Amino acid sequence: MGTATLERGRPRGGLSPGGRRRRGRLFAHEVRQLLRLAGPIIVGQLGGVAMTTTDTIMVGPLGAASLAAAGLGSGIHFSLLVTMSGMLMGMTPLVSQSFGAGDRAECRRVAVQGIWLAVLVSIPITVASILGRPIALSLGQDPEVAALAGRFMMALAPGVLPLMLFMALRVYLDAMGRTRVAMTMMFVGVAVNVLGNRLLIYGVPGVVRPMGVVGSGLSTSIVRWAVLAVMGVYVARHPELSPFRGVRLRPVPARMRRIAAIGAPIGAQVGAEVGTFSFAAVMMGWLGPVQLAAHQVTINIASVTFMVAVGASAAGGIRVGHHLGAGSRRGVHRAGLATYVVAIGFMSLCALAFLLFPRQLIGLYTSDREIMAYGTALLFTAALFQVFDGAQVTGLSLLRGAADTRVPMWITLIGYWGIGIPVAYVLGFHTGMRHVGIWSGLVLSLAVVAVALLWRVRRVLWSPALAAVVPAPRQQAVEIARAEMTADAGAPVAGD
Repeated sequence: MGTATLERGRPRGGLSPGGRRRRGRLFAHEVRQLLRLAGPIIVGQLGGVAMTTTDTIMVGPLGAASLAAAGLGSGIHFSLLVTMSGMLMGMTPLVSQSFGAGDRAECRRVAVQGIWLAVLVSIPITVASILGRPIALSLGQDPEVAALAGRFMMALAPGVLPLMLFMALRVYLDAMGRTRVAMTMMFVGVAVNVLGNRLLIYGVPGVVRPMGVVGSGLSTSIVRWAVLAVMGVYVARHPELSPFRGVRLRPVPARMRRIAAIGAPIGAQVGAEVGTFSFAAVMMGWLGPVQLAAHQVTINIASVTFMVAVGASAAGGIRVGHHLGAGSRRGVHRAGLATYVVAIGFMSLCALAFLLFPRQLIGLYTSDREIMAYGTALLFTAALFQVFDGAQVTGLSLLRGAADTRVPMWITLIGYWGIGIPVAYVLGFHTGMRHVGIWSGLVLSLAVVAVALLWRVRRVLWSPALAAVVPAPRQQAVEIARAEMTADAGAPVAGD
């Protein structure tokens, strides 16, 4: 986009009946396109949650300590994972805008450098996963839970690299509208995870010794290698999608910095949100293992509904990128409005379900009366933030499609850590609200972030100077490509 000029909107004034009908048809078309993209993303996201849900349900019979350890270990590991992997999301606007402009070669160049970046970011995540036990102890957790969580995270460490490589390929394909690929991979992952959990958590007499919660972590690592292998086979069988075709394979620091410059604030955004919920788990652990187990069950239920909003908003961000690449300002507006309607509408229905059927939902995970009592109260609180959760993730994704990531980063950091965590701590430990107080702080932070991001979306995507918001990715891409060809004209090119 960058140097291209977006089409001007219509002059202010009333529309004729024909114009209103045409606008309605265009909006309905945008919603259909959004749902077509979002459907596979949502299924893929739900596949990831299904694996976590499977882990929670299958670890549950081991007792509150094991369930708490899985929740704590997953929270710490996942916080590191999404914070570092957020840099890979910097590929999304670059690939989607290049795709919208018809430049497939640039899409592939971005993908190759994203893969190199995936290798780099996997290193600190792996090291931190190996150090899970001392991290858990430093957070003031029960020694038994910390020991189990440390062993669980150790088992997750071998799966970090394949997951990062898979995510780079997934972002590349999703940004070009090929969202069904990752969805299919997640079906493979869920099947492998169920089998792996059954074999490794409980063992097979005389064949496989039971490993308890550690077996769940090891199963997750096996799943990550499996989905990467299937993705590799798919790309090999579809050479037109291969990111390695006709591009140079060596690392290009300028291009990697370009991805990281957009992606690092995204990592901070996602890390701020996930870190908030993970630290909420830490605070629940201070209250006791039962409260932490209830938190793990409730957050898992809320994660299922949230993944639908994540998928819809991700599709909206891709549509914004496509419209920007094609130079359509009105298309950007339609994509933004359609995404808010779909995401908030769905989350409102989920809030109603949480209020009407709390015990039935908690009962899907456990029959423990204490966990069910705490979980039911938390689920009522979760119902309050469903709409805000859908609104904030929509705002973030739409702005990512326009490569606007720095201001949203500060909004999330202030909203979650400047407001949410302090309020959660005060309500949880200095009032009688306890576990409900901690979650009430989460509700407030989501509300603040959602409103602030709505303001930012209006300011950016409806700005007359929308073209200037995106820092000339197409122009910079051309300059980087020229520098590449000059620097290593003799370097090997895939497909030569």
